[in-house]
Amino acid sequence: MASKILVAVDGSENSVRAFERALSLAKGTGAQVTAVLVIETPPTVYVESQKLLYQLLQNFRKESAKVLDRYEEIAEKQGMKVESAVMEGDPASHIIAYAEKGGFDMIVMGSRGLGKFKGIVLGSTSRKVLQNAKCPVLIVK
Repeated sequence: MASKILVAVDGSENSVRAFERALSLAKGTGAQVTAVLVIETPPTVYVESQKLLYQLLQNFRKESAKVLDRYEEIAEKQGMKVESAVMEGDPASHIIAYAEKGGFDMIVMGSRGLGKFKGIVLGSTSRKVLQNAKCPVLIVK
């Protein structure tokens, strides 16, 4: 039985469904839910200037706060509280590391195929987390 559930969020509909599933699991077990959003930072090779990179990251940080507010509202409507965290870097690596350091019993995340590959069951981030996490991973479609 999970006592600490980490749910990876990004604002997508799959992410919302994963978050709602995590809340449902937590209600049944009394588990603590933490929502984590990872801002994927572009490699500096692709950014013309540090100033542009700084502006991009500032915009992403502002949007991330709005996204997390949305998830907190969903939890509050269900009478629950969630913790949240924002990180920057490679999403899969940060989700796995955060889960390990935080002693999470389970990771919940949405599946996501992009562009022409929407029919693919798993996106690259969910695939990497599923393959490399040391705790159980629930992928919600």
